Amino acid sequence: MDTKAANALSPAFLTTERLTLRALEPADASARYLAWLNDPDVLRFRGPKAFPSNYESLKAFIASIPGRGDLVLAIIRRDTGEHIGNVALNTILWVHRSAELSIMIGEKSCWGKGYGREIIRAVTKHAFGSMGLNRLWAESPNPGFNAAVKALGWKHEGTKRQALLVDGAFVDIACWGLLAAEFNPAL
Repeated sequence: MDTKAANALSPAFLTTERLTLRALEPADASARYLAWLNDPDVLRFRGPKAFPSNYESLKAFIASIPGRGDLVLAIIRRDTGEHIGNVALNTILWVHRSAELSIMIGEKSCWGKGYGREIIRAVTKHAFGSMGLNRLWAESPNPGFNAAVKALGWKHEGTKRQALLVDGAFVDIACWGLLAAEFNPAL
């Protein structure tokens, strides 16, 4: 079965106007996904890698998700059925009702189209509503991500100065947080 057909059959976990978010599945270990994990543009703000990713490591990552306690979702375009990236709530600390939000849009043709903001809004709403979390946090040097969370009302909580080497220059990592009481789903 091709990837588009598999995506059409997978149950939706969250749905937005243009996207479906569903569990990341073994069938998602595709050549496209692997290409993202080895693309310097996609990885630009994640720091240099010591070794290239391969199918075995990708399959092992996907297989490890259920036991890790993280919420990791594939981002699927509703109009094409294409898997364009992933979003996750990592480091979920249930006793403190907090989690880290991370996102990767690997499909470069989808950059700059507002998908990130749409995804962050949906996952934030789910985290504070259905999951009962009180605080989300994120750290990023990516200007696009930083603009998206700022537009959604996230608070800049600090800066890790010159924390990452990007294209031969040290860049700052912005630290963001949002409390359930501050969340405005209309943004």
